[in-house]
Amino acid sequence: MNWRRIIRSVGRGSLRDLARWLFLATLVAAPWLYGGTTAWSIEITSGSLALVLAFWAASLLLDWRWPFLSRGLAIIAGVILLLGWWMVANANAIYDPTFRNFVPVGAIWSAMPGSADYVLSFAWMLRTTALIGVTIFVADLSRRPAWLLRLWHAVAIAGGSIAFLGLIQKGTGAEMMFWQSAPERNKEIYPFFATYYYHANAGAFLNLVLPPVGGLALWTMARQSSAIARATWITTLVLIAVAIFSNTSRMAQAVSVILGLAMIAAVARPAARMMVRAEKRVLIVGVLVVTLTAIAIGQAAHLDRAMLRWQQITTQLPLDARWAADRVALGGVGDAGWFGFGPGTFQAIFPHYQREVGNGLRGTWRFLHEDYLQTILEWGWFGSASIAALFFGGIAAALHNYFKAGDWNNRQRILLPCAVLALAGVALHALVDFPLQILSIQLFVATYLGICWGSSRWKVSEVRSQKSQPISNNR
Repeated sequence: MNWRRIIRSVGRGSLRDLARWLFLATLVAAPWLYGGTTAWSIEITSGSLALVLAFWAASLLLDWRWPFLSRGLAIIAGVILLLGWWMVANANAIYDPTFRNFVPVGAIWSAMPGSADYVLSFAWMLRTTALIGVTIFVADLSRRPAWLLRLWHAVAIAGGSIAFLGLIQKGTGAEMMFWQSAPERNKEIYPFFATYYYHANAGAFLNLVLPPVGGLALWTMARQSSAIARATWITTLVLIAVAIFSNTSRMAQAVSVILGLAMIAAVARPAARMMVRAEKRVLIVGVLVVTLTAIAIGQAAHLDRAMLRWQQITTQLPLDARWAADRVALGGVGDAGWFGFGPGTFQAIFPHYQREVGNGLRGTWRFLHEDYLQTILEWGWFGSASIAALFFGGIAAALHNYFKAGDWNNRQRILLPCAVLALAGVALHALVDFPLQILSIQLFVATYLGICWGSSRWKVSEVRSQKSQPISNNR
């Protein structure tokens, strides 16, 4: 027997599975770590993703193969990483937030563009590299139907648990996350939800998981899974829907309505067929139970308070400072040029333009409430076009693969459009908020993009061949 070959095979299989299980654990844990909005939570999540990619890269080396990725994804990812790391290497300054000055540093080639802040851009590019690595990792993983299903369940568990926490907070009148006391200087209830300091980010996250959880509930019903499985995912879907509307983010609620209508339109015909086949008594009882559950949860979570904000929209919206911030940021677009001020440098360069308008805009702005405009400032027109190609190109690739595929299984046919819907929802939300600057949301977006780009490699032959193999042998 060739013991060396056996040891090598076991080793690469263990590393591969370790990377996959660690990734699923990170996917569930990331929203719970304050959504990746604190320094320590960003470090933990980023470190976990680095381990995932290291284990996966080691398994690829032992297999002596490249990851399965499309040519388009490889080119776009390469362009983004090359541009971003060049801006870091050619940085011309480091921002001093205390004195609000830029301290010059030696650039490699001063005539070429470089970052306005080496430290911020270096940190941001580490995150960008990890997220692009996640996209490629998921594109490769999604070829395995067993792991695609596990990934689907991990998304649902993460979303359902965060929704449940947020509803408990609402029902108990929590002053802060995890029931801490609010600071003495401001005893008003903070606009947080679940583990997110900013309610709109929580709403954006819940909208990201809403379509996949709805698809999972549909899939379990369509394949006539056990009553426990169907009840679990239908209840999870109800929890997430109620959580979105108990949250006070109006944009999140508007996006969820659009997503809900799209989901209903997509499943109306198959759902009607299932209802015809279902026993009428069971169907009526099920609808009543779901309706009464939603009403009860809504009352406990004080849903009426969230609805009250819609009545104030005509007075609050014109006074919102985000519009003034957008006008200030527009003043810097011309200076950003083709390559921008550098990845992650918004908080360093925005005060310069803020001072130019005097007292017209006060406060410290870490993020602009407009992800697209902030991206142009940081990455310039060329870099923004490359990022748009990664994001919207993934959606286009998914739609192309979906409509041309004739022999996918149901989990592939349901999950892929759900991922597209979720990405479309967060793209819409990014027009008036900054969800795409939050690590946990970025992680889920990178995961969905991996599913979208990886769908070009989905083969029915692989699906059939694995039906005869134990799940433990799926690579």
